[in-house]
Amino acid sequence: MKIESRTLPKKSVSFLSIFFFIILSFLVEARAKPHEIKIPLGLAWGDGVEKLEAMARPGGFSITQRQEISNKIILTVHGLLGTALQESLFFFQNNALIEIEYRYGDSSWKGPGYQEFFDAFRRMYDTKYGSGTQLIDMSSTRQKDLVISLTGYQWSDPSSILDLYYYSAALGEEHSYRLVSLHYKAP
Repeated sequence: MKIESRTLPKKSVSFLSIFFFIILSFLVEARAKPHEIKIPLGLAWGDGVEKLEAMARPGGFSITQRQEISNKIILTVHGLLGTALQESLFFFQNNALIEIEYRYGDSSWKGPGYQEFFDAFRRMYDTKYGSGTQLIDMSSTRQKDLVISLTGYQWSDPSSILDLYYYSAALGEEHSYRLVSLHYKAP
C-alpha cells in the first residue's frame, strides 16, 4: 500500500499563515493588556456622600469621623475588610467622590514587615496593571536623629489613578511611625 502525500496550494498555505498570525496577535494582545483600575466598593467617581452613608450599615462598616477641610469633605471609615487595614478615608469635593485612601499597618510589624507588605502590593499591582511608575524614593534621609523614608509608585488608566506609598519615620526602633497607604484617585 502506497501512501500518497499531498501538498496544499500556495494560496492555502499563505491564508492559513495569515489566519494563524492574526489569532496569535489577538491572544498576545489580550494577555498583555492590563486590567482596568476599578474603584472599590462598586463606587464611581462623582458619587455623593449620601451613597457611601447609605452603604455603611448594610456593608458592615461605620463612618467614624466627618471633616471639612479646604472645600473637601473627608469621611473616615472603619470596619472594611482587608489584611492589616487600619482605616479608610473617602474624599469628596462639591459632594462628588474624588479619592479613596486605604491606610495599612500592624503593630506587630517592624520595618521589614512594612517593606514586605508594600513590596507584595507593588508586585501584585505591577502584575495586574502593568509596571508602575516610581514617583518618589527617598531612602533614609536623616534630620538629626530622625530617619525618614518615603517610597511611592503610581499606576493609571483613563478612568483612575492608583498610588501606593510607604512612609517611615523613626527615632530608633522604639519610636517609629510606619504606614502603607493606597490611594485611588479620579484622573
